Amino acid sequence: MTDTILCIDIGTSSLKAALLPDNLKKFPIFVSRQAFPKSSFGERNSARFYLPALKAALSELKEKNPDFAIEAICVSGNGPTIISEDGRTFLYSDALPDFPVEEKKVLERTKSLFIPRFIGFRELYPAQWKESRAIFGTPEFLLHELTGESLSILPEDRFLPAYWTEEELESCGFSDSDIKKIPPLKKMGSFVGKVSEKAALATGLFEGTFVFAGAPDFVVALLGTGTVFPGRLCDRAGSSEGLNLCTTKPVFAEGLRTLPSAIPGLWNLSYLLNPSVDSAPSVRNFNELAHGIRLLRGAALSNGEFFPDYMTITGGQALDDELIAQKEAATGLKIKKMPCADAELIGDLILARVALGDFDDVPEAVFGLIGA
Repeated sequence: MTDTILCIDIGTSSLKAALLPDNLKKFPIFVSRQAFPKSSFGERNSARFYLPALKAALSELKEKNPDFAIEAICVSGNGPTIISEDGRTFLYSDALPDFPVEEKKVLERTKSLFIPRFIGFRELYPAQWKESRAIFGTPEFLLHELTGESLSILPEDRFLPAYWTEEELESCGFSDSDIKKIPPLKKMGSFVGKVSEKAALATGLFEGTFVFAGAPDFVVALLGTGTVFPGRLCDRAGSSEGLNLCTTKPVFAEGLRTLPSAIPGLWNLSYLLNPSVDSAPSVRNFNELAHGIRLLRGAALSNGEFFPDYMTITGGQALDDELIAQKEAATGLKIKKMPCADAELIGDLILARVALGDFDDVPEAVFGLIGA
């Protein structure tokens, strides 16, 4: 038997999972994708289908990989989605309600991505907010379903302004009982707990299996593409698309977004492409991709940062070799595919292996599992 990590990433409309061994090139990688019922989006309860989707994925994975054993589990997902204990799901893409004037003034002062979503959920679903002992994000809800434990995942300390502090929650009008519903922040890769008897019966997992916290999907995608070393560039190319460059310092330029890296001391410089209205990539898309590369290269070189002659690609577009060739022609960069097109899952593998003590830190795990 080969030990693997059950890596799970929860998207807006589906759950994907894979059993990933340490040697990603030795075995063919199969990813199970399980769509949530379309009716769940209108009813806003898609989180109720996370466990059934995981059960279906696990059955498929075991059939495809009969010689793989699950050593541990790691879960990542989209955000900032807000979910109550009963599975009411307020997706990050769902519109916020029209807040009263006083609340609007309060929210204008915060940089948090979550506090407006918390308030929006409370306004739209007061009964679920009141009755829930805890309020979760996307991966955190499944982690709770698997282990019974409650936490909120913080990728790195510098992301705190985009999350919350107890003081900021108080200043935004949250009562003590409201604040107690929001689980404490813990670092990505934290040990959450063990698969409970209830979850084991519901999914087919072994009771007692270790479960670890992943991170938001864009963070684990950067880990899984190795975009945690200065000068590493990746193309997150699915239904939406963004270019990300790892830098040694914050770089600011018009048309680009600067955020902390998940690795302390490093930064992420990104260009977000406008969503395409076409069903297939067009000349306009390639022109915009090339424009984004030019902006990133110019900003990097003018600030003393290294810019590479290749980039990695992750997401659905990574499965299309013809499209990749067209992107190479448009950008002048060589494009490298990952062992698994869904690099979020590789990011989960990296975090789990660090948490299990197989590597000292994330950069060492990235180097050891996917190379520099």
